[in-house]
Amino acid sequence: DVHGIPFQRCSLAQASPLPLACTGGVFLSAPGSAFQGASVSMSDSDEFEYEDDGDPAEEEEGDEEAIQVENAFYEADDNRQNYPERALEQFQKVVTLETARGTEVVWRFKALQSMVGLCGRLGRFDDMAARYRELLSYMDKVTRNDASEAINAVLDSASSASDVSKLETIYELTLENLQATSNQRLWFSTSVKLAKLHLELGEVHKLQRLIRSLHKTCQKPDGTDDISKGSQLLEVYALEIQMCTVTKNSLRMKEIYPKTMELTTAIADPRNIAVIRESGGKMYMAEKKWEGAYNEFFEAFKNYQETGNSGRAKVMLKYVVLANMLALSDINPFDSREAKVYQDDPEISAMANLRTAFEQNDIGTVDKLTTNASYKILSDPFIRTYLQDLLRNIRLQVLQNTIRPYRCVSLQFLATELNVESEEVISLLVQLILDEKIAAKIDGTAGFLHVDAPPEGGGVG
Repeated sequence: DVHGIPFQRCSLAQASPLPLACTGGVFLSAPGSAFQGASVSMSDSDEFEYEDDGDPAEEEEGDEEAIQVENAFYEADDNRQNYPERALEQFQKVVTLETARGTEVVWRFKALQSMVGLCGRLGRFDDMAARYRELLSYMDKVTRNDASEAINAVLDSASSASDVSKLETIYELTLENLQATSNQRLWFSTSVKLAKLHLELGEVHKLQRLIRSLHKTCQKPDGTDDISKGSQLLEVYALEIQMCTVTKNSLRMKEIYPKTMELTTAIADPRNIAVIRESGGKMYMAEKKWEGAYNEFFEAFKNYQETGNSGRAKVMLKYVVLANMLALSDINPFDSREAKVYQDDPEISAMANLRTAFEQNDIGTVDKLTTNASYKILSDPFIRTYLQDLLRNIRLQVLQNTIRPYRCVSLQFLATELNVESEEVISLLVQLILDEKIAAKIDGTAGFLHVDAPPEGGGVG
């Protein structure tokens, strides 16, 4: 308050349009102003504060340009679904407008990402690659989260490419850029996706090279596994185990599998554990270790279910039932809470009926269920591989029950009962004798089986 007149700090833009004259450190009001006749003295310690907001017209023009770019993006985004060609032109306008404004990268990055997706949707994969190169050039101008989301979105949209070489080009461009920017985490996850593509296409040599590169990033300088990178190691081993399954490299599988079990005790990533357990089940099946396979498949089933992959969980449940029957287990897998969720599914219901027929030694129903295409039991090549083992198991049980009341029985009669050739009956009988399930002698010349009388107080089998 100066001379009874309130004094308030203000910017020059807010000040009275009438000028103030300053003489010897004293501000004098101009004639006709509200402060006429008043003077304000300023000491050396006083300071007249104001701020320079720049040229308002220039700022307003910049704001208008920014709004124009943003509006152009949303206009293009509105047309993306129904009018892709128009949207492409409008997204290009966004890129042009923001580029003209300077170095700021916001809307053109989003626009280029949308253009990559649209080009892929329209089947223009050369244009898609060109736009993707342009998008990658801005990766160091945005946050790592934005870069990661953009790359994952592009790879997802590129997966629709009918020409696999085009999809591989997108992956290669991505990996080159990530190596240049030293984004190791995103490089690893993208490399894993490419490895899964190679696995799906059966490109074993490419898969081997990529697995070696991935494994190297999870090792210490001395070449041993870096356990602190357990999650990445588990992903690498999951890929290698699947490759071993495809190439039937059981020796390498047996070497890797224990390592994965050590890692899974500390790392609970159900996606990788599901894949590893499934592969372990297949390994045990190949070795005819049915009970071990049953346990592994059941773990895989639960982990697939936990990740929400119901399609793969259903396949695993079929394998659980298959291994359960081959192991001659008394455990009913459908008693578990997890399996009951699928009991009304037609394909799972068919497997449940197959198990019931197996328990009852009902060969007729087993044949009907396995030969009727509508049940889709043999549509899975893995199940088809073990069909003969399954049928042999049930035939052994039926044969053992059939000969029990006899001391001498015709081989032809047994063949008719089992609906198989005589040679198959002899093979089954030999197995029962060697397994000490029956005490008998085969007379191949006369075509009879002579069963030994059971000792007093008991019998074989």
